[in-house]
Amino acid sequence: MLTIRIRDLSKSYGEQILFEKFSFDIHTGDKIGIVGPNGSGKTTLLKLILSILEPDRGYVEVFGKVGYLPQDLALPEDKLVRECFEVQSSSTNLKRIGLKKDILDSPCGTLSGGEKIKLKLVELLEDKPTILTLDEPTNHMDIKGIEFLEDELSKFNGTLLVVSHDRFLLDRIVNKIIEINRGKISLYTGNYSNYAQKKKEELERAWKEYERYTEEKRRLEEASRKIKERSKAVEKVKDRKDSFWKYSKDFYGKKASKVAKIGKSIEKRIERLEIKEKPFEEQHIKLEFDATDKGLDTIIQCNGLSKSFEDKLLFENADLSVRSRQKIALLGDNGVGKTTLLRILLGKEAPTDGNIWISKSAKIGYLEQEVNFLSSENTIIEEIRKVTNSDITTIRTLLGCLLFIEDEALKRIELLSMGEKVRVTLAKLILGGFNLLLMDEPTNFLDIRSREVIEEALKWYKGSLVFVSHDRYFVSKIADTIWEIENHKITVYPGDYEYYLFKKSSLKGGDIKDKILLLEVQLSKIASELDKAKDEEKEELNRKFIELTREINKLKSMVK
Repeated sequence: MLTIRIRDLSKSYGEQILFEKFSFDIHTGDKIGIVGPNGSGKTTLLKLILSILEPDRGYVEVFGKVGYLPQDLALPEDKLVRECFEVQSSSTNLKRIGLKKDILDSPCGTLSGGEKIKLKLVELLEDKPTILTLDEPTNHMDIKGIEFLEDELSKFNGTLLVVSHDRFLLDRIVNKIIEINRGKISLYTGNYSNYAQKKKEELERAWKEYERYTEEKRRLEEASRKIKERSKAVEKVKDRKDSFWKYSKDFYGKKASKVAKIGKSIEKRIERLEIKEKPFEEQHIKLEFDATDKGLDTIIQCNGLSKSFEDKLLFENADLSVRSRQKIALLGDNGVGKTTLLRILLGKEAPTDGNIWISKSAKIGYLEQEVNFLSSENTIIEEIRKVTNSDITTIRTLLGCLLFIEDEALKRIELLSMGEKVRVTLAKLILGGFNLLLMDEPTNFLDIRSREVIEEALKWYKGSLVFVSHDRYFVSKIADTIWEIENHKITVYPGDYEYYLFKKSSLKGGDIKDKILLLEVQLSKIASELDKAKDEEKEELNRKFIELTREINKLKSMVK
């Protein structure tokens, strides 16, 4: 059944064209992921569909009951939650998403970003819309909330439009992708991995077509040049007035006419050549952190660590250590104390009990979740120069890698989006020479391309890293150790994210959904390796990819 009709939709802001003359029909059962760089128009497209914004041209028709989750939920701080959300205390979804019933009697001003999103999702789902539109639903949400969302969206039988940079969610839920990039909207069938593979194939095909076009154009232009030289030689003969020309003018006259025809024919072929533009390709430069690793073995050691606020216990009796070059992901539900633990490791928060030793040689860099410590009056370049003596060429090159191109590096901090502020802070960390990085939700607000840049940089980072993240793809790419805060305890899993999932789910005859998640982590890793694999490695990786896909589909059929 048709649920959304889009015809000749166009939207621009000043000289920036977001998209032009976009037409598309959306039906019941379509689950569409909307992707593209920050500022490309993803949220704008949702708001045009919802009639929150007016298009420059074209129109949208919507047939059905719509539910909408905006990216930012502004709530009156003094009102109670139950006054702002139509959610009953008897709702079973509250517990499933990780919320207690008494949250409904709390003032809205006490809610975290993740709790606001969870409450809005519960409200939307219980309202039973036929069309769901979600703008960055996993921002600020813990893994338990994300898994609840995925479970509900997989069962949802209506139309789904979701703007998201969560690659796991896009792989598990959507069956179509809308890409908005550089003023153009493109449509793809399949999930995010299918889209990424098709994009890679499109780029390869575009380069081949461009190379064929430039080679053929070069060949014809060379032929045209030679014909023109022959034509000049014939003209020189025609200019002679001696006996040679008297007896040869008929021959050279015909020859000149023939050469001219050939020249015109070649020029027409050049004009008729279908122009192929040079494909646009993002920079792929490896970023390297200047870590001052001085051969330290243990950088931080915690014994019997406990923390509570008045009557609220976060965690107790934790024995933890951070070793040289270790990359630790700190996981847990919203509100269990992950940010507090980072602040204790940083020395900004004292533990309630226990002791912590930090090496005198430790040089710690910190990325806060809110990124509020940048100087708003500075330009990006001025802000970075505060922490480094690097020359302007090095700074400019780094900013280009972090997607600040040319004059964008001269923007003032106060004018930046949250995603841009995160990238500026990362630039400062990269040039700061730190041997331990503490990062609180480093991928929040970042588009997928920006996340990939950060992933690549952190993979090659030679120092130690402790980070909080609910981006499972990011965790699976970076972490070699998992710390989890659960039930007031901190459990250490001495392995990567796959190892953590394996130990958590007790896979011997255990939960099928956990098995699916584990296999999907492996599938995502293989998909990432395929992008960079040599030709001789691709056959084996493709074989593994197909085997895992079949196994996942088999398990999914068991839980339908």
